Amino acid sequence: MARVHDPTPEEIATWNDWVRERPAPIREMIEQYKFDPWTLYLLKTSGHRVTLYSFDESKEGPPTLKVYVSGDYNAVAFERRVFGIKPEDLEECDLPPPGTLTGSLDLDPHEAHALAERIRHNRN
Repeated sequence: MARVHDPTPEEIATWNDWVRERPAPIREMIEQYKFDPWTLYLLKTSGHRVTLYSFDESKEGPPTLKVYVSGDYNAVAFERRVFGIKPEDLEECDLPPPGTLTGSLDLDPHEAHALAERIRHNRN
């Protein structure tokens, strides 16, 4: 498991206080999956390394998460927040190994889509 930040005792206490104040479904999800803001997670559906951004309570189903996909831990066309993530789709992971290509091209989503289309067209 990788920590993206080593929390201080004060940060841990503040986090624990914050978790205790959440609505029961959010608190239970955090406790069940042992989520914290200092751990790097693998989004199993995409293979991206992500950090937690927020917890979303739904009136229509179980709570979900919003995660941050950054160039700090991935090679991406653009950094983004992804919502609607199921907690079971995340697992703790390690930092990228040394020499792994990381970074963001900082394209806007339309530029990224156009580039992907051009690459697809050139392959055919």
